[in-house]
Amino acid sequence: MNRRNFLRGSAALALATVSAAALSGCGGSGSSKGRAISKTYTYNEAFFLDGVAWYANCNTMLVINTDETYDLYYKKDLFGTTDPGNKGNKTIIYSGTYTSAASADGETSHLDFTLAAPTRIYMEQHDKGFGRNAIGGNVLLDTANWTDAMTQVVFPAGSSDGAKDFLAKYAKEMTLTVEDPSLYPEDTALSYRIVTLPGFDLEITGNEE
Repeated sequence: MNRRNFLRGSAALALATVSAAALSGCGGSGSSKGRAISKTYTYNEAFFLDGVAWYANCNTMLVINTDETYDLYYKKDLFGTTDPGNKGNKTIIYSGTYTSAASADGETSHLDFTLAAPTRIYMEQHDKGFGRNAIGGNVLLDTANWTDAMTQVVFPAGSSDGAKDFLAKYAKEMTLTVEDPSLYPEDTALSYRIVTLPGFDLEITGNEE
């Protein structure tokens, strides 16, 4: 799979910001009382899918809240070239608590955020681009509002507690390094961005070992 730069993240990130505000008051990590967005850090990447002549645009956004909780967004959009138009959209939101410290890389403008294993995972995907995944088709999963139908999608062989088993499989502690201009205001070229992502894929397909 060849990779090409393709900037198309602004709309997706704006949508994620709105979603963060919405989730903060409806069962996200921590109490909604006094909870507000403190800072956001982003990372964008795009791929060209040779086999189908589609682009995959992937956006990751770390939202730090004032109550020491986080929401980590992974947004993937698929769209065609020879057959233009939307081919698939996926949103995954990991929510939990965090700690931060000066980065181990020694850069003055960097912070390391240690994100505790999420206590809530929200995932929604739709359109044909995700039809072949093990967790395929139009799917909504939310460990804070789990249903028997969700268990059937994720664990067709059965589960006594689908939400708990889903978290056990996909909720992992993560460390992200970010660049924060407020730590080094003398350098006006800095931005609020993610420098290094976790050492594993944030996307959930159901095919993971």
